[in-house]
Amino acid sequence: MAQEFLSDSTGSARPNSDAGEPEREAVDFMIIGSREGVMAEIRKFYAMGFAQVDEWSPLMPVPNSHRMMTILVRYRKVGSTDSSTRKS
Repeated sequence: MAQEFLSDSTGSARPNSDAGEPEREAVDFMIIGSREGVMAEIRKFYAMGFAQVDEWSPLMPVPNSHRMMTILVRYRKVGSTDSSTRKS
């Protein structure tokens, strides 16, 4: 499902694809809310150093709702307890 919301040309320095490393798994982070609320949370995550603004997918409307959503995909080593692994 996450792949439907990812753009192939995010311009991010950190690619969202990690197909070459089968010992890793994708972990998806999703934000759903008003456009203003989603953008505020993206900025908050950026200020915390969690994710660059351009790592999130483009805002997409939630079907049958006035809300918007975005998704961030991160990868972690399978069996690892550290879920903050970034691919640089």
